[in-house]
Amino acid sequence: MPSSNKRGANWLTEEDKQLAKSWLKITEDPIKSTGQKKEDFFKRVAEDYNRYAGTVERDWTQVMNRWTIVQKASLKFAAIYMKLEGNRPSGTVLGDLLRDIKKEFREQEGKQFVHKLAWMVVKDSDKFKTLIQNRGSNNQQATSPITALTPSTPAVTGESQTNTVVSIGSNTSYNRPPGVHMVKRAMKEEHFNAKKIKVMTDRSSDYRDRTLAMQKTNEIRQQVAKAEESTWKSCASILEDLQEEIKEKRRCAEEKAKKAEASTNMCNQHTHPAESLHADDNEDINQDEDINQNADHSEYSNDNNGDNEEDFIDPILY
Repeated sequence: MPSSNKRGANWLTEEDKQLAKSWLKITEDPIKSTGQKKEDFFKRVAEDYNRYAGTVERDWTQVMNRWTIVQKASLKFAAIYMKLEGNRPSGTVLGDLLRDIKKEFREQEGKQFVHKLAWMVVKDSDKFKTLIQNRGSNNQQATSPITALTPSTPAVTGESQTNTVVSIGSNTSYNRPPGVHMVKRAMKEEHFNAKKIKVMTDRSSDYRDRTLAMQKTNEIRQQVAKAEESTWKSCASILEDLQEEIKEKRRCAEEKAKKAEASTNMCNQHTHPAESLHADDNEDINQDEDINQNADHSEYSNDNNGDNEEDFIDPILY
């Protein structure tokens, strides 16, 4: 095992920031972080740090020692921050507040606070807030918190953490967190609920789609029915117009025929008036001839009667 006193290259503020990110990431793992030893925990932190830092590679002991320093200073700074924030005058901005916190930190510790970037990463996390609460009251700020890991490391509710702070002169302790099986069961229930919600959402979406499709179909049918009704009305109107047109044409044709016949008769009368008179004369002549013929026939009959009478008398006389 590497010595805990092993020193490496000086740490930069950006490296402290990445160290805080890696520490927070590993502590927020609710499955793997529960019940592991200190060495295993910081090996995972070091592995994550070296993956993203992009600077000098650090082993787990260097990471552990550096985080102990960063955490100690950040907890003190956070305690001052909480105290001053509660008494912050109205209208004071965060920049003014941080300036006052740094000033008081320097007065208490005799040095500057150089871990602002790391503190900004972890200050709002549940784990770091729990560390602040368990650190004790403000009169215990001079104690030396030492990071330690045990198989039964406590954590914040809903998370399984791996660190605990042991403060000299502090009797505070953590409540035992949920076990691994409880966490896994909660995760299974959450997964089941998520699947159930997804199924219900999909069904609701399908029902909505079917409803929209039915509405669209009904709209199309209504449009088709209206179009058919309009077509029938148009056809009926056209048929009525055709019938009226046919009647009108027939009436016009009859009137034209009558006018043509009347015109023809008038033309005939004006064109052959002599023939009409000649026909009347012929009729009169025929009547005269009939009269004459009747008269001749009458005379002839009388003559014959006289002759016969003479012939009849003569034989008697003789």
